[in-house]
Amino acid sequence: MSFQRLVYFLFFFFILIQAHAQDKYSHFKAFPKIPNEVDTYLYKNLDKAISTKERLAYLDTIAQVFDKTDLADSILVYGERIQKTITALPHTSADYEYYKYRGIYYEALAKRKLGLLDEAIASYINGLESLHAAKYKPITIYLRLGLAETYLQKEELQKAKEIIEELLKLAHNNENLNALVLTALADFQYRNKEWEHAIATYTKVLELPAIKKLDKLSYRIRLNLAKLQSKNYTSLQSLEQFQHIKKECLAKGYYGYYIQAVLNEGYIYLKQQNYEAAEIALSTAYINTVSWNRLELQKKVNRSLVDLYVTKEDYKNAFNLMTQYEAVNKTIASQQNARQVRELEEKYKSLEKEREIMKLQESKLKDQIEIDKQRTIKNAVLIGFLIILIPIILLLVVYYQKLQAQSELNRQQEDLNRKEMQSLQQEQELKMARTSMKIQTRERERIAQELHDSIGGNLAAIKLQMNKLDLTTENAFNVKKQLDSTYRQVREISHSLLPKEFKEQSFAPIVQNYMDQFNEPENQSYFFNAYPEEAINQLPKKLQVALFNMIKELTTNAYKHAKANQVMIQLNDIPEEKSLSLMYEDDGIGFVPNHSEGIGLKNLKRRIDELQGNLAIDSDPGKGTVISIHIPIRSE
Repeated sequence: MSFQRLVYFLFFFFILIQAHAQDKYSHFKAFPKIPNEVDTYLYKNLDKAISTKERLAYLDTIAQVFDKTDLADSILVYGERIQKTITALPHTSADYEYYKYRGIYYEALAKRKLGLLDEAIASYINGLESLHAAKYKPITIYLRLGLAETYLQKEELQKAKEIIEELLKLAHNNENLNALVLTALADFQYRNKEWEHAIATYTKVLELPAIKKLDKLSYRIRLNLAKLQSKNYTSLQSLEQFQHIKKECLAKGYYGYYIQAVLNEGYIYLKQQNYEAAEIALSTAYINTVSWNRLELQKKVNRSLVDLYVTKEDYKNAFNLMTQYEAVNKTIASQQNARQVRELEEKYKSLEKEREIMKLQESKLKDQIEIDKQRTIKNAVLIGFLIILIPIILLLVVYYQKLQAQSELNRQQEDLNRKEMQSLQQEQELKMARTSMKIQTRERERIAQELHDSIGGNLAAIKLQMNKLDLTTENAFNVKKQLDSTYRQVREISHSLLPKEFKEQSFAPIVQNYMDQFNEPENQSYFFNAYPEEAINQLPKKLQVALFNMIKELTTNAYKHAKANQVMIQLNDIPEEKSLSLMYEDDGIGFVPNHSEGIGLKNLKRRIDELQGNLAIDSDPGKGTVISIHIPIRSE
C-alpha cells in the first residue's frame, strides 16, 4: 500500500472511530483485516494430504469458502494452485479433467471480481475451447454463464444476451443452473433499463424451489430488487430494506453483498441530505474494500464519496478522492500489464526452446545430407569399376541435392535478414519522425522570433524614417501604404507561429479566461485549477500551447456533445514522477469509450501521443465522463 493510500485509509478509519462513539450510527462495521471463514482443520488436512486427489479436494473446498465470502485474491490463488496440482495426475483420468476446469473457473471468477474483465474473458474462453467431453456439460454452462456475466459488467449487452438465450435452452433440466441463468437474464434486463421485466424475472427466481439451496444468490437478487423498487418506496422504507439485507449478509459471511448494501444505504442518506450518515456509511464500505482488495468495488464507493463531497461543496476532498480513483484504475491496469508481461515471458521462453529445436533439426539435417553424400560417393566408386556412366550420373544427382540444400539454407537466411532489416527500418523511421517533430517546432519558434525581431524590427525602423520625410507625392504615399501592409503581414505570420497570449500572460489565467466564456454571469459551472500554479506557469511554451489545445478540445466536446452542465478540470505538476496530471470530469450524457471515437477524441489522442503521454477514459451512457491524462516532463 502506497503512502497516499495509507493516508486515505487512516482518514476514513478516523471517521469511523468517531462514528462508533455515537450510538445512532453504531450499526456500521469496518474490518481492519480480511475476515477468515475457512476452518483451520481444512488447512491442516491439506498439509497432511498424501495423494494428489485428496489435495485437490481440499483446495477445491477452500476455494468454495473464499467464493462465498467474495475474497477474490484468495480465490485466484487457489484456482492457480488447483491447475498446478493436477499436473501430477494422468491427463486421461476423469479427476484431471474435472479439476482442470474447476481451476479455470475459479481463476476467471476471481479476475472478474477483481475488475480484470479482459483477463477474465480470456480465461473463460480458454476453458471453453479446451472442453471436449460431453459428461462435463454442467461445467460448460457455468463457464459460459460466467462469460455472459463478465460481458454484462463490461456493458457489452448484446454479447451477453446471445449467450444467455442459448443457456436458457440448455439449463431448463437442471434446477440450480436454471435459477442462475434466469438471474443473469434479469441482470441483463436491469442493465438494459427493462426495469419492469427485471423485477418480474427476479421475483420468478425467488419463487423457484431451487432458491432454497442457493442462499447467496437470493441475497444478490434481493439487493437488486431493493435498488429497483427504491424508486417506488419512501427513503425510510428503502433504508430499512438495505439495513436488513446488510445485517443478514454480515451474519452469513457474504461480505461482498454486505459492502453493496452499505453502499446503497449511503446513497439513501445522501438523498436525504444526511451527509454525516452518508459519509460514515460510504467510508465504512471504502475501508472494507481496501482491506479485501476489491478494486472494482473501491471504484464504486470512491465515486459515491466524490458525489457526496461535491454535493457538500467540499471540492478539495472531492479532488483528492478523484486522485485516489485514478490510483485504483492504475492498480487495475498495472495488474493486467504484469500478467501480460508474465505471459509474454512464457511465450518468449517457449519460442527460445523452439528455436533450439529448430537448430538441432537443422544440424541433424546437415549431418544426414553429409552422410548421404558420402554413401553415394562410395557406391559410385564401387560401381565405377564396372560401369563408367553410372558414377557420373550419381555425381550429378549428389551435386544437385547439395545445391538444393544450400539454396534452402540461403533462402531461410535471407528471410531472417529481411525481417531484421524491416525491424531496424521501422525503429529508425520512428526516431526520425520524433526528431522531425522536435526540429519543426524549434524551427517555427526560430522563424517567428526572426520575423518579429529582425525583419519586423527593420520594417518598423524604415516606417519610422519614412514618417519623418515629406511624402506628398502619390508614389511615395503608395510606397508607405505597401510598407504598412508588409509590416502587418510579418507580425501576423510571427504571431500565428507562436500564439500572442502565451507571450503576454501566464498559462493559468489564459485557461481560466477561456473557461469563463462558458459560464453564466451569476452561475459558474466550468471550473479550472492548476497546482502548484507557479510551477505550471513556468512550463515550456510549447507544452503550454499543447495543454491549452487539449483543454479546449475537452471543453468544446463537453459543451457541444456531452451536454454537460458542470465541468471540472485539474492540472497538477508532480515533481517526484516528473510528469503532469490532467484530470477532467463532467456530468454529461456519457458514452461507451470503445464504441465512440469522433474527430475531437481522435485529435486529443493524437496530441497526447505526440507528447508520449497516456490517456484513461471512464464513461458510461447517462453517468458522465472522467478522463485522466498523464504527460512526462522531459528536460530539453
